[in-house]
Amino acid sequence: MDRTKRTELTVMVMVTRGGMVAVQERAGRGWDGLIFPGGHVEQGESFADAARREVREETGLEVKGLTFCGVVHWAQRRTDERYLAVLFRGEGEGELLPATREGRNVWMPLAAYRAASGKAPGMDEYLACFTGEAAELFALYDEAGTDRLTRQ
Repeated sequence: MDRTKRTELTVMVMVTRGGMVAVQERAGRGWDGLIFPGGHVEQGESFADAARREVREETGLEVKGLTFCGVVHWAQRRTDERYLAVLFRGEGEGELLPATREGRNVWMPLAAYRAASGKAPGMDEYLACFTGEAAELFALYDEAGTDRLTRQ
């Protein structure tokens, strides 16, 4: 029996500074809305290295004290395809770029981010991992849509 699954590997990082978080305002690139920096893991790259690289590319910040927060994953209902996002938190050092190809970057109080409308899909659920309330989120998906992420 073949246990190999086609899996897309990604990372996302809640970059903090004091009580603020680095937030991207993405539009027209998928995962639109207010979101934390992140992206795909490259060939031969660890999850932590991918997290540091993505933060640097998308915000101009170096991330220190990177801490694993949890995992979010989805399984396709009818195939062996998976999508996996490994979540981290870390302290941002340097100057936040005002914008990159991903969108506009801003520092925002975490409480304001929690209350904000226009967050990217699933970010309310992701916050449970970033803040230590959950370690794993999971949902099934297919061409008809995606189930709600649930804590595991």
